[in-house]
Formats: sequence, structure tokens, C-alpha cells
Amino acid sequence: MTRATTTKTWLSLGLCGALATMTGASTAFAAAPTVSSRASLTSPWAVAPSMSRTRTSHTATLLSDGKVLVAGGTSWTSGPSSAAATATTEAYDPATNGWSARANLSTARQGHTATLLNNGKVLVVGGQNTATLASAELYDPATGTWSATGSLATARRGHKAVLLNNGKVLVAGGFGAAALKSAEVYDPATGAWTTVSPMGAVEGRISATLLPDGRVLAINDNGVNGVAERFDPARGSWGPAAAPPAFLGHAAVLLPQGAVLAVGQEQARFESGAWLFWAEDNEWEYVSYANESRRSGHSLTLLPSGKVLVARGTRNQIGGSVEVFDPASWTLFAVGGDASISGHTATLLDDGRVLVAGGTSQEEPELFSSAELFSE
Repeated sequence: MTRATTTKTWLSLGLCGALATMTGASTAFAAAPTVSSRASLTSPWAVAPSMSRTRTSHTATLLSDGKVLVAGGTSWTSGPSSAAATATTEAYDPATNGWSARANLSTARQGHTATLLNNGKVLVVGGQNTATLASAELYDPATGTWSATGSLATARRGHKAVLLNNGKVLVAGGFGAAALKSAEVYDPATGAWTTVSPMGAVEGRISATLLPDGRVLAINDNGVNGVAERFDPARGSWGPAAAPPAFLGHAAVLLPQGAVLAVGQEQARFESGAWLFWAEDNEWEYVSYANESRRSGHSLTLLPSGKVLVARGTRNQIGGSVEVFDPASWTLFAVGGDASISGHTATLLDDGRVLVAGGTSQEEPELFSSAELFSE
């Protein structure tokens, strides 16, 4: 297996004073793209029709028919004072480049998860409206309707959900009255949840990624504690993994090479970068600095080429850069401009484009209904 050769000098400098050095290459600092060079890039974005309403902290799920179901989220009706969780849903059809209304959720919610099950239905779990929710519901694309299913043992919002190889769904972390370490597994065959052993140190805001061996890697994201753990579905328990950086606002995705790519800030004080977790060796490897130095709350989307789209999340209010991670060179590079938005969704379509929709401004109280399409 081809491995990256970049190494990171840790010390106490973080990424600000420690750019990668390549084996046999110069150790001179590499310059990030300038504003003028970014402007000269051909835009990879195309405007798509806006959703029917503003949304942030919603979900977007690619259905078996190629359409994208968007559900819930926080929405405005008449400005910031009217912000509230919504039960509305809608679907984007790439064939017509349009949106159409779908049946409402039974419960308005934001900060929930939505997982496409092997039977084609969508499992929506938890979130909050006026209170944190334990309820869950199923969307059936064949009938266009929602139905109740078993509730979580612990109400949670801001958690992660992962479809396991056995068809069940692991839900972990998130927040109730405090940051949660607990985890539960949903069985579509019975509609019931089983509480499994809690995480040991990972809690609250996390990323969760299915590994090639069927385990799930959970990475902490509070900017203070650099810890990670792996869930073993066969045992229903968690085990330790090598310690990552103390990420804040990171995202993670599995690469075709078998490594987990994590991109984000280190301790919120240092510039953003890219790391790889090699599960078979249980080790982390720093591979690239980022062109967008203060990216947080972004999304990672694996593209058909094997590259990874790093979108939104920039903290630059005048707009930043959208980046792509290339496993061929283990490098992040800018490919165009980007907006200062978090709380959005990014969904890979069947034709290879990525639908990015909604979100909220990083610095100002503003929600968006807009959508764009990214093309390689």
C-alpha cells in the first residue's frame, strides 16, 4: 500500500510553524495561494435552485432513485427572532434541477441524523426543537410517508450515525444536558435500539467513520482532548485508538486506500491541515497543510476520482477557498472560491457532482436557502 512520506514537526508550534517536509525535498515553506491566484481559478461551482426555505443543521440523504431528501433543520420565517426547528422536507431531483415538497416529519427537529438503510428507507434520529429529542422516524420513498420507529434510550442532538456492515445503525456521542459518551445500535428488522458500552474518553461533538474491517472510528472534536476510539460491532464495545491532534471543527472520511482522512484545525490555535489514520497500523500521519488556514465546520465528500472535496467552513468573512485533497500527492490544493458557511450539507449525486445546500454564516446571524453544485 502506498503511504505518504510527509512528516510533521510537532514541538509546540502546531501547524503555524511546522509545515511538512518531503523526503529528499527542500524544507522551505510553501506559500498558500494569494487572493489574486484564487480569483484566476475557473470556478467549479454552478448555481442550483434554492430550497423552499432557509435551513441549517438539516440533513440531506441520497435516495436509491438518485434524488436527495432534505429534512428538518433550523429555519427562519421572518428574521433571526423567528428561528425555529422545522418539520418540513423537500427533495432535489438532479434530472430536472428542481426541488419539490415532501411529507413533513412527525416532529420538527434540527441537529438530527439521517441514514439510508439497506431497505431504501431513511432513518431520522434525535435532534432538538424546544427540547432534545429521543424519538426516531422512518421515511419510505415508495409511499412518500413518515412512520414512527423505536426511540433512543438517551435523547441526543449533534450526534453521529453510521450504517454498519450488518445493516444496523450505530448512534454515538452528541449532547443531552451535557456531552454524551453513550452509544446505541438500531436494528431495522425489529425497530428497536440496544444500548452498547459507552465510549471511554470521546464525547459530545465527534466524527464517526466506518473502517474497512467493519469497526467505527470515533474522533473527539472539542479542541482540548486529542482522543479517538474504535467500536467493534461484534463485541458491542469500544477500544482505544492512537491519539489524533486535538481537533476543533474537523471532518473525516474513508479513502479508497483504506486510510481515514481528517481535515481541520488543531486546538483552534493553529492553522488547518490534513491527517491520515491508518487503521491497520493504528497510527496517525500528518500529510498536508491547508490553503484555507482557519477552516472549521466544513464537510468532506469522497469524489468518484478518489479525491476529496473540502467545502464551506471557512472563517474568512470575505470568502475563502474550496479545496480538494488528492491522495496521489497527499496534498490539499485550492480549486476555487468558497463561502463562509457552516451547518450546510454536501451530498454526492449519482452523476459525480456534489450538491451543497443551506447553512448559516460563521460570524453573523444569517441562514441560507441557496444551493450550489460542485463539479471536478
